[in-house]
Amino acid sequence: MKKMSFLFAGALVMMLAGCGGDAAVEELDKNDTQKAEAKTTGASEEKAEKKAQEEDIWTYYNDATWSDDYNGLKMEIQKVVVSDKAPTMEDENAKASAVGVKFKMENTTEGKFTFYPDQAVLVTSTGEQIDMPDMWVSDSIGGEIDKGVIKEGNIIWYLERGHAEDIEWIKMEFNGHQGAEDDFEIEMKEYEIELPLK
Repeated sequence: MKKMSFLFAGALVMMLAGCGGDAAVEELDKNDTQKAEAKTTGASEEKAEKKAQEEDIWTYYNDATWSDDYNGLKMEIQKVVVSDKAPTMEDENAKASAVGVKFKMENTTEGKFTFYPDQAVLVTSTGEQIDMPDMWVSDSIGGEIDKGVIKEGNIIWYLERGHAEDIEWIKMEFNGHQGAEDDFEIEMKEYEIELPLK
């Protein structure tokens, strides 16, 4: 009887080992298939990304940055972009010249601040002065900034004479103050920020 149990146990072990081996092989095959698909997908994604970069109308100046901490209001220009092929609200196929700034503000205090970088005057090295960004395409980030609030977005100016790609530097001018929007007795803080692009 002991022999019978031993043979039965041995046969059972062999069957389980065989099944386990098949499962392992299937898992390896499955992994190889997934790796092959991942390689194919990766190549497709790279091609799509390269095509998107070729179709991107903006020239990025990621080093054109600025930051300031005004009594606990942290302000930051994260990058500047330019294009001579920008669409407009009226015509998405237009090829207008534009300058864009990625701007961020964070109130780290318990009080309020009031700033309007989205109403900044833009001056360019090519001799243009644009008194107001395009309010339709720019993000609304100005106004009263309550405690703990983070506002960020893009500010876009359309150039009148074009040649955005020729701009060597830009200058932004805007102001604001510490306190609520309706507090007119507080001294204004003026900013004039010049950023080299080339």
